[in-house]
Amino acid sequence: MGFKNFRFQVILRVLLIVFTVFLFFRLDFKASLFATQVAVGVLIAAQTVALILYIERTTDRLIKFLNTIKYDDFSEVFSSRGEGKVFDELYQRYNEVIRKFRDIRSEKEATTQYYQAVIQHIGIGILTFKKSGEIQLINNAAKRLLQVPHLLHVEQLRANAPQLVAQLQTLPAGQSVVLQLKHAKERVPVSLFVVDLVMRGEDFRLASLQNIQKELEEKEMEAWQNLIRVLTHEIMNSVTPISSLAGSVAADIDDYLKAQPGSVLQLQREETEDMGLALQTIERRSQGLVRFVQDFRSLARVPVPQKHFFEVGEMLKELQTLFQEEYNQENIQVSFQCQPQTLQVLADRQLVEQVLINLLKNAIHALADQKDKLLQIDAFPDMDSRVVLQVSDNGSGIAEEAIEQIFLPFYTTKPTGTGIGLSLSRQIMRLHNGSLTVHSELGIGTTFTMRF
Repeated sequence: MGFKNFRFQVILRVLLIVFTVFLFFRLDFKASLFATQVAVGVLIAAQTVALILYIERTTDRLIKFLNTIKYDDFSEVFSSRGEGKVFDELYQRYNEVIRKFRDIRSEKEATTQYYQAVIQHIGIGILTFKKSGEIQLINNAAKRLLQVPHLLHVEQLRANAPQLVAQLQTLPAGQSVVLQLKHAKERVPVSLFVVDLVMRGEDFRLASLQNIQKELEEKEMEAWQNLIRVLTHEIMNSVTPISSLAGSVAADIDDYLKAQPGSVLQLQREETEDMGLALQTIERRSQGLVRFVQDFRSLARVPVPQKHFFEVGEMLKELQTLFQEEYNQENIQVSFQCQPQTLQVLADRQLVEQVLINLLKNAIHALADQKDKLLQIDAFPDMDSRVVLQVSDNGSGIAEEAIEQIFLPFYTTKPTGTGIGLSLSRQIMRLHNGSLTVHSELGIGTTFTMRF
């Protein structure tokens, strides 16, 4: 044990070198002892090299330990060689560090396997790829949607889904788009959403693909049910009194024919006036029904926007002039702000004006019962550089249950309203790839937001 002790070995070797050096100089470079002195010099060199090699040998384990970390190989075990207490403790620490790294790697592998299992079993398609298009991960749901058993590069999809490839590469991060994917003879609507990631200094894109066929069908069915309900309600409101009144007039005429069987029919003036009034009512309600159908046709025939750049501030000034007389009559205090003054938007100006006119008329109607009437119009770019137009009033507000329905065709809270204005306005904004939303609080006011 003592002969293996590192300190003992170093001290012994140093003492031997010192003794040999002392002996070398004791020979005093005498000619008769030249061979002996050379031999002693060689012995000094050999002992020095042996000491260096012995000390360097103790660093081999440190190098081996560092290599286990460098190459992620934690199978090495360091055992004691009887080199002393310090080295025993050092090797023990080596083993503890290796065990810790081994546990961390095992935990990391288990976590990776867990997340991979989750990703592979979720119903939404997940796809990650480098900027070059090289696929890093694709789950089973994505394979089913894309109809591929495996995928190595995004360009492999170009033959069957060129639009998808283009959107995967160019769609701005954080945005989504709906695409059509070919499945045999059918086309499946798919929602695509992408985000950009950076991992270890390299750029990646993560894309999610979701089949929205069921959701679209449910929304379509719900929309048709709402439309049918509204149409049925409106038509029945007009047809029921027409049918009742027509039946009453027909019954009266039948009674007169039975009472006067001859070729000449005599009616009192009062009776004739009653019939005439009934026919006028039937005509008026019939015209209302025709007007309702025409409104429905106008809702279904919104023209395709002819987009061009125009200044928003100039358009708002013209609308201010257009409504100024009505503002004065209703004692409405109006203000509008456009920041910056040169703010421009790419849109169909006539259609945008139509939406604003409808929103301004609604605001004027909402302010009818207010004492201090305030109307605010704002135009500005949002954080995503999208142009925003807002029309705000301090009217009575809109009830929560009504907010969910005000964009439905023919739904209206006005006694004389047609109920197509807001629905038509939202449809115009959608044709501009924009949105029309509303925020309202009872007793405080309402704000309509147009976002392009």
